[in-house]
Amino acid sequence: MMIELPAVVADYFNADNAHDADGVAACFGEDGEVRDEHERHQGHDAIRAWKRATGAKYAATVAPLDCTPTARGCVVKGEVSGNFPGSPVVLGFDFQLAGAKIAALEIR
Repeated sequence: MMIELPAVVADYFNADNAHDADGVAACFGEDGEVRDEHERHQGHDAIRAWKRATGAKYAATVAPLDCTPTARGCVVKGEVSGNFPGSPVVLGFDFQLAGAKIAALEIR
């Protein structure tokens, strides 16, 4: 089943699944932020470092299952598989968009 995602969200998952930290960071606005595992990562350098660290630790990939539009973006449910106990798990990716960029992402 094909899931329709906003273009920048599709770009994010493509870069994420390719373990491309530069590509992930490029999806965010200059002051974009990620909240993941009770930590906040703001700006391209911090997002790039977060993606490199989590990629090395978990080698995770995400298969989007559905996408629900919200007032400021969308929430994507994704099946996350990787090197961690309980894999795979379904997590929510709450994207706030600003134009053609991601302003914020919370993974929970």
